[in-house]
Amino acid sequence: MEPTRTRAAVRIKSTTPYVKPEKRETIYTDDERNTITELKKLYLETINLDVALQRDIYNMEKSYEDRHNVIFEKRKKIIEDFRKQTHGDSTPNENVSNFWLKVLKASYTEFISKKDEKILSTLVDVRSRLYNDPEVKFDIEFHFDKNEYFTNSVLKKTYFLNCLPDPKDPLSYDGAEIYKCEGCTIDWKTPKSGENSSESDNPSFFNFFSPPTVPADPENEYFCDVNAILQNDFELGFYLKERVIPKAVIFFTGEIADCQSTSESDSENTDDDSDAEEEDESSNGTDK
Repeated sequence: MEPTRTRAAVRIKSTTPYVKPEKRETIYTDDERNTITELKKLYLETINLDVALQRDIYNMEKSYEDRHNVIFEKRKKIIEDFRKQTHGDSTPNENVSNFWLKVLKASYTEFISKKDEKILSTLVDVRSRLYNDPEVKFDIEFHFDKNEYFTNSVLKKTYFLNCLPDPKDPLSYDGAEIYKCEGCTIDWKTPKSGENSSESDNPSFFNFFSPPTVPADPENEYFCDVNAILQNDFELGFYLKERVIPKAVIFFTGEIADCQSTSESDSENTDDDSDAEEEDESSNGTDK
């Protein structure tokens, strides 16, 4: 995935406890210490300006959200009209009727199973929604047609941002950061529908809506694994918001390719392995 270019730079908060390195004792004169104190006060002023700037950027982004949504509504209608004209018939993954499925397969870094593809063929829109008050957060919303799998019309994932310095260590502030996320409950119509989904241990796109909880004890055997999963999750949420949703059409056409989904690469690898096996069998047969 290439570096994310954003309107407001956001860091991904590590949930691993930070341990400050031991300081080397430097001996300063009284005048030097006073000068350093004054310089740190000035640095703190720049941090406060950065915080205010970050808030202004989010307020401006929010003010443009309605105008973006007008454009996205037009996009949604064009796709809906096409689906009505074709009665939803399509060649899997190749037709505008499966627009969002193909966009996700071209951009999503995690596993999309064959069963996921059937469910995602009912996906009609993906949107982000920004909130500035009382706290800064954003939603990634997946809108679905009525389907045989679950009753939800919208599946939502929420990402929370911290835009303020740590009162205990304000000089360590390095910009806004995503520090947690929350998924949603998927109301599967039958237990069978939830197989190979967020209700199952099998890899699935729908695991996206059930992020794990970091163990309170850093010594817990699962702490590092869960932390790594959440780091990836935070990056993915921001990536969907900043690149995939606004640039969906060129992901669909293949004119942009930041990454390919695991399911596609696995499929390609499987095909390559099959071809290699066929070649081996062919050459072995010839040798005989």
